[in-house]
Amino acid sequence: MSTAVFEVACSIASRVAELERFTGLAVDAEEEDEGLFNSLCRACCVLLASHLEGFIKELSKGLISDLQYNLKSFSNMPEAMRRAFCEKIAFYEGVPKSEIDQRVGQLKDFFSTNTVAIDFQAFSYKENKNRNPGPDVVDSIFSKIGVPSVLYSISGGRLERIFENDSSLNYSIRRDIRRFRSNFYSFPYRPLPEKYSFNYKVGRSSGEAKKRGQVSLWHTFIEDVMLRRHSIVHGDTMANEANLSELKRDIEKMEVLMHSILYSSAGFLCSSSGV
Repeated sequence: MSTAVFEVACSIASRVAELERFTGLAVDAEEEDEGLFNSLCRACCVLLASHLEGFIKELSKGLISDLQYNLKSFSNMPEAMRRAFCEKIAFYEGVPKSEIDQRVGQLKDFFSTNTVAIDFQAFSYKENKNRNPGPDVVDSIFSKIGVPSVLYSISGGRLERIFENDSSLNYSIRRDIRRFRSNFYSFPYRPLPEKYSFNYKVGRSSGEAKKRGQVSLWHTFIEDVMLRRHSIVHGDTMANEANLSELKRDIEKMEVLMHSILYSSAGFLCSSSGV
């Protein structure tokens, strides 16, 4: 039986295919129907953000599912994940933080001896509003399940070279990341080749990087995608603010981004769990 993370990895192809379907239709409409062309490009801008949000939700659930199935016990799950789950239960508006922390500690101790499945959807009291998956939100989601600053971990390496917009290099990177999906078919996941390794030390020091105003190309890319989406969805503009070439490049970057987040987070959680 394949892992939940492998299924999420395979679903990326469907997400990318839908985005490419829109740009393909836009190519056909570009010379003959300017209105349709602009509408297709605007729709694609919105879907870029939508697919990132959907992917992030699926991946976080898949990672939790795989760990629970294979690690068996609440006490074996990552510390950050255990704490975030207990905070979901313990939090009440107006209760002092010291009391919440005490309850969290009690719940962690109890669940460690009376194991329970971690399900972040089971307790809806402390429910975050549906927020667009900006860079900070993405980092926060994965931090709660034990992955430190996932966007910093994927910066600076070979995968980030997708921003060089070199067609032959882009082809090579995208070919490789599709092949690596098989590394996640079973648990424990197999690591990627060394040239595609991730820098978790950078991730751990991301707080200092933010203070210095340093952000990765991935942070800037996500911010740009979300800004375009916001302008269109909230009716701030009726214009088409992205040309077709830009959209095609952004789809390639989004494909690499989704794979990168998956490979980094899955690899980190697997190795840090001692399996």
